[in-house]
Amino acid sequence: MSRYRGVRLAFEKKPAILLPTAELTDIGQVVLPYAYPTDAEVRPTVSLYDTLRPGSPLSEVEGEPFSVVRSSVTGVVSGEKEISHPLYGELRCVVIDCPPETPAPEVEISGAGADTLDYILTAAEEAGVIDELDGVPLSLKLQEWRETGCDFVVGDAVEVQPYSSSAWATLRGNAEQVAEGVSLIATYAGASGWHIAACLSASRRRSLALRIGKKRLFQADSRYPVREPVNRRAVGKRAKVCRVGVQACLALYRAVRMGRAHTHAILTVAGDAVKQPQNVMVPFGTSVQEILRRCGVCDDPSYLILGDSMTGVTSVTQDIPVLPGMTCLLAFTAAQVRPTVTRACIGCGRCVKVCHAGLLPFEIHRRYENMHYERIASLAAADCDGCGACSYVCPCGLELAAVVQEAKRSGNTLLLDLEEDTDA
Repeated sequence: MSRYRGVRLAFEKKPAILLPTAELTDIGQVVLPYAYPTDAEVRPTVSLYDTLRPGSPLSEVEGEPFSVVRSSVTGVVSGEKEISHPLYGELRCVVIDCPPETPAPEVEISGAGADTLDYILTAAEEAGVIDELDGVPLSLKLQEWRETGCDFVVGDAVEVQPYSSSAWATLRGNAEQVAEGVSLIATYAGASGWHIAACLSASRRRSLALRIGKKRLFQADSRYPVREPVNRRAVGKRAKVCRVGVQACLALYRAVRMGRAHTHAILTVAGDAVKQPQNVMVPFGTSVQEILRRCGVCDDPSYLILGDSMTGVTSVTQDIPVLPGMTCLLAFTAAQVRPTVTRACIGCGRCVKVCHAGLLPFEIHRRYENMHYERIASLAAADCDGCGACSYVCPCGLELAAVVQEAKRSGNTLLLDLEEDTDA
């Protein structure tokens, strides 16, 4: 008999979760990629000193309309730069200066308001909607779900992560629009039902249920990670459940009903180095440095994490832009982060108990460290989703999640490389 696996995390969302979402305006400059990583040919459509409006396309991508990036601000092209982004890798970017003047109206996507299935997909492509859960263009997900089948759609606002509350901030200000966005996704995918899943206090749950309907709200378990935010008894044990972030749902609603591009992100800014932890809405391309300055940085942070404390990516510089897929920005001082004392595995089995994928992280780690790569395949490392719970509970301070992810990425290639080196 299977049982739920997971771990309870410390609640560190206050005060950000209690405050209204702050919209950061008067941004001096944004840096946006011409396109996100692609093998297709990218042709810039803007030149030096061009004046742009929100929604203006920055490039044309041969055969991949979902890769097009649009301007998030009113501004003037002032140059180009190459950046190394922790989430996207090497990017060729355009620099847009934003003069302090009244913003121009947004460039509208043609056909806004249409209800056809084709337009839902076209709107997602042209608006550049990207799912914040995994950084994948929503149009690609819609196509896959329609082709392979989708029985139920979940608007995922669970956020059991310790610090992040950006999904709640999105729902608090736009619950009805998010719900319609989920409905549009379910319609296109051919799903028989949908709901929004969240992990909320009783008062927040009641207020949200009044706005979108009690039947459309699912209260998820507070353990991390949430294996599946859905009632299997209601949707069926074999039903295919598809998840999408609530910011992407809101962006799709605005693309279809209002003809607006996906130009802004809502993210949680927190950590002991931040004077005023809060949720902020910023244009894509805004630098991390600018956001931290607006929120107030107590000290020069020793640790900067893009994402939450469990699954985020560290960055050594603040001079990087906020791009789709970023929902949390954490800044810590050295005093807040305790150095980990690492020792050999004691075989306690805690990592096994919390692994919701049913893996044996300690055994994968042992075989990887001992270079027994040929024995890893049978341990199903490919099923790991990188939640980090195993590393969180390890009393020996082992980076189990990182090793399991490396084993997942490498497959048998390490074994092949070893054999080639030996033959040489």
